Amino acid sequence: MNLILFFDKAIRKIQNEYRKYVFRKKIGCKHKDFSIVGKITLINCNIKLGHHVTIYPDVMLFGDGLIDIGDNVDIGNGTMVYASKAGGGVSIGKNTLIAAQSYIIDVDHGTHAGELIRNQKNTVAPVTIGEDVWIAAGSKILKGSHIHDGAIIGAASLVKGEIPENAIAVGTPAKVIKFRNES
Repeated sequence: MNLILFFDKAIRKIQNEYRKYVFRKKIGCKHKDFSIVGKITLINCNIKLGHHVTIYPDVMLFGDGLIDIGDNVDIGNGTMVYASKAGGGVSIGKNTLIAAQSYIIDVDHGTHAGELIRNQKNTVAPVTIGEDVWIAAGSKILKGSHIHDGAIIGAASLVKGEIPENAIAVGTPAKVIKFRNES
């Protein structure tokens, strides 16, 4: 093996272990049974992290509310998750896959006329994503949404509301087009 490639591999391994150590300390995680692949942005340290979680590069976890991530969850490149402690929170169930460039948020800005939007109180509602859910690339999950177990959200879909168990929902806004087959 070329010496440069050997050193590159060693440096990347040290960087990943360092990032994982710092992440663990910031969120107060007791276990080491998760992976961080590349750089992520951690603004919110109020995170409950399950086992066998993989967080891919450029993920951003922000806000100040609880982000509860179950076991065996993958969070794809460039995904953003925002949780507010003002009555919100984001819960991601076990065995869920969140593809790249997804956006999950439990808050909206106020929209009253006559007052700057930036000065208005936010509206907040929890986001719940069940177990064995697949959220395809580029999807947006908005405040108050509840995606039940086994559901699939198609690429570039926008969820605002409830998606039933084992439903396949696509579009903007996401509409159920069929249900997963039992086999």
